Amino acid sequence: MTRDALTTTPPTPSGTHCCTCGRWTTAPVVIGYASTHDTGFTTRHACPHHLTDPGPCTADHARADGS
Repeated sequence: MTRDALTTTPPTPSGTHCCTCGRWTTAPVVIGYASTHDTGFTTRHACPHHLTDPGPCTADHARADGS
């Protein structure tokens, strides 16, 4: 192990929020696109559990930091 491995910040997690359950998923699947008034368009993603029955989108697309 090197010193840089201990002192650098970890990379940001990859993934996005599921539109159905709102939970963070590291394996998002694109299920569609939606228009918004402030950003134009947003991509709708679902986690593998909600792929067959996505339902209405409940995710907060304003949070881009993954928190």
